[in-house]
Amino acid sequence: MQTAIHFEEDLAYICVSDQGEIKEEEPVTYGRSRVEFVISTAQAQKEGTIGVVLDEAAPQIVQQAEEQCIRAGITKERVRFFTKEEAALGVVGFRGDNLLRGNSVIFDYTKKRFICYEIRKTKDRVLVDSRDYTEQIKDAVANEEKDIAFLQIIKQALVRGVTATVYLCGEGFEGSWFKQSTKALCLGRRVFMSKHLFACGAVYLCENDKHVSRDEVVFAQNVTISQIGLVVHHHGRDMFCPLIMDGKPWKESRGEIEIFVSGVNGLIFEVRNRSGIKKASICMSLDGMKKDPNLVYKLRIQGEYIKADQCKIKITDLGFGQIRQASYQTWQQVIQLERGDYHE
Repeated sequence: MQTAIHFEEDLAYICVSDQGEIKEEEPVTYGRSRVEFVISTAQAQKEGTIGVVLDEAAPQIVQQAEEQCIRAGITKERVRFFTKEEAALGVVGFRGDNLLRGNSVIFDYTKKRFICYEIRKTKDRVLVDSRDYTEQIKDAVANEEKDIAFLQIIKQALVRGVTATVYLCGEGFEGSWFKQSTKALCLGRRVFMSKHLFACGAVYLCENDKHVSRDEVVFAQNVTISQIGLVVHHHGRDMFCPLIMDGKPWKESRGEIEIFVSGVNGLIFEVRNRSGIKKASICMSLDGMKKDPNLVYKLRIQGEYIKADQCKIKITDLGFGQIRQASYQTWQQVIQLERGDYHE
């Protein structure tokens, strides 16, 4: 038997899976701490795994919770902690969504936040993306205001590809205020609503973890969402030449180009979003290079991510054939990126 608990504010949403049948229990309040609630649940359930989804799943919080469980005699194999992104992946598996036919989207509307989780199939991976739309709806109080705000969020959130399935989750969707927005949601899509979605996703992962290959799944917080490159003059016109592309896991994101320059002693790199719109410019000084229009430099430019929010640029002087010998002087700079909704 597998049990999953999704903690949201002061409520615990529980799903129990017994021999493949998943049962949703009534939400309960917990009088003690969340970890103590998990420990007591694990002790009462002698076998099986307890999956836990936290509304705030910062690594430090999860580590402290795991350590507290271990001190209580509950091993890591018995209790597994999931982020909402991971649980969203489980929802797709639990519901049997065919991502080849279209994306699956979960709108999670709680007292504090409005988050959209999108699960889509890329060429060789499944990408789980999350976007925060809290700012767009936080000031909406009346039903009509919330309906209008949600309609605008739908138009922004469902622009990429085909969305086949939509899920509504959270206390914010209580009542019947979403009338115009529902009409937009249901155009060619299946729409479901449940407060136990993340618990169902977690219990599915507990049961089917061996069948879910993490090598085939990429979570958006680990993916580059911007292009980094520079504008070069090519065949009589200026064009943007990307060094590092967007949409790849940051650990795999790297690139290399070679260019010829003269009359400069620095390069300006541009950070562009997925739509190609420039979000920032970074000037990289090349100390030691002569700003002589008659002196040509061949430069090798290499870029790679060293952290999810840091990219290292390395430039090497390769000379210019037999006219000027390569000095192999190198310049390096680390670019600090700020992650946000479609910009870094």
